[in-house]
Amino acid sequence: MSQGGRIIWGMSSQTTDLFLHSLKRCLAVPAFLDDFYDRFVGSSEEVREKFRGVDLKRQVRMLEDSLYVVAVAAQGEEGSPARGALPFLAARHSRKDLDIRPELYDVWIAWIAETLRAHDSEFGPDIETAWRETLTVAANYMRERY
Repeated sequence: MSQGGRIIWGMSSQTTDLFLHSLKRCLAVPAFLDDFYDRFVGSSEEVREKFRGVDLKRQVRMLEDSLYVVAVAAQGEEGSPARGALPFLAARHSRKDLDIRPELYDVWIAWIAETLRAHDSEFGPDIETAWRETLTVAANYMRERY
């Protein structure tokens, strides 16, 4: 969760459970992450440029792993292996490397939510909130380290 852009660690296990169960359902649909990338990459010229030349099959695998890391890190304790992976992800996405502008994280979250709506058979407001809260923790972490 976040307050005013600050990172609030220690999400409730209920939120994390909703997120993880939904993620599992979505990943059981082979097209989920491919569909997300089609939507996200098609959302603007800036996003298209960020993905020009990127191996999207590899990117899909990395995103799948990262979603689990984010969920565990959001509820995890300082020093946990999942929380330990976040500095690398933030450095990779910072202005010094991939240069992912902080505003693009809102676009990323919006397109994941839109794709989720199309692929999670149990989608509802509680599921969407769990995803948005979980991903916002990661997005705020990345923004702070841009």
